[in-house]
Amino acid sequence: MLYEVIGSLVPALDRPAPAALPTSGVYAFAAIDAGLPYVNMTPSRGATLPAIEELARKRGVPHAGQDLKTGETLIKSVLAPMFARRNLRVLSWVGHNILGNRDGQVLNDPDNKASKVKSKDLLLAELLGYKPQSHVSIEYIESLDDWKTAWDHIHFEGFLGTKMMMQFTWQGCDSLLAAPLVIDLVRLAALAQRRGESGPMPHTACFFKSPVGVTEHDFGKQFQMLEDYLVGIK
Repeated sequence: MLYEVIGSLVPALDRPAPAALPTSGVYAFAAIDAGLPYVNMTPSRGATLPAIEELARKRGVPHAGQDLKTGETLIKSVLAPMFARRNLRVLSWVGHNILGNRDGQVLNDPDNKASKVKSKDLLLAELLGYKPQSHVSIEYIESLDDWKTAWDHIHFEGFLGTKMMMQFTWQGCDSLLAAPLVIDLVRLAALAQRRGESGPMPHTACFFKSPVGVTEHDFGKQFQMLEDYLVGIK
């Protein structure tokens, strides 16, 4: 069945429109079909399409993704479990993001922005066990260049129904936040291939907003998965 799907997909890639695969899917297909590890660091579909995921297993290729977790979502994946474990009920969580550089320019497109907002907002309900009122906004501010800022307002309820608030501001250099993650992921993907592993790399979940093959979003638990994997290597 796989080779029937791939067999019909290859000639379809030559047609001008409609595209058989999104651009990210073409990159993923090309890399995996060539036997190369693939890591998707953007919100794009990449290797998440079922036929490409199965191709990765058949080719014996490891892959990981998607969308690097470097700022506001990273903090959410740490803070939200704290609220849940202390039984502090989150009533609303609002996040406003401004950024420059090419990433911000790409996210200025409504379709790209919608995908990013969805991935940034999705994990709250999974971490808390319920869905509070939430809002995420992303705005491209050209003058910020490679810097990004996130301001979050968290309204929560504590003992005896007392309502309280937490606010934080995250400011960081986008490329320098991402660069060490890129280096680590390249090394982990190369290691997985040397060890003969194929398919999704669940132990890399702590790097991503929407990790492939993993439903866990608690950063502490995700990082433990990475440590357990590395400790298990002889």
